Amino acid sequence: MIKRYNNLSFVFAIPGLILQFVGRYLQMSQPDPTVGLLIAIVGTVLLLVGFAYYAMAKGRNPAWCLMAFLSCIGLIILACLKDKSGTT
Repeated sequence: MIKRYNNLSFVFAIPGLILQFVGRYLQMSQPDPTVGLLIAIVGTVLLLVGFAYYAMAKGRNPAWCLMAFLSCIGLIILACLKDKSGTT
């Protein structure tokens, strides 16, 4: 696994995942879900970037970042992928 990309994936994915949860909570609890929707969208974008770095850390195509649309399930799928980077 390429360490630099792995570290960058955490920098983007963790806040993205948190923002997704906060955005969904705000959508359900507020009478006007617009703010929650915007926060969830920003979270999804950060999660996409983080997952792209994680896929590159494993030597995979960054298109695997599309797993971010599955949120936590996508993270599990990416974690189960075999490492093809050639480094340890």
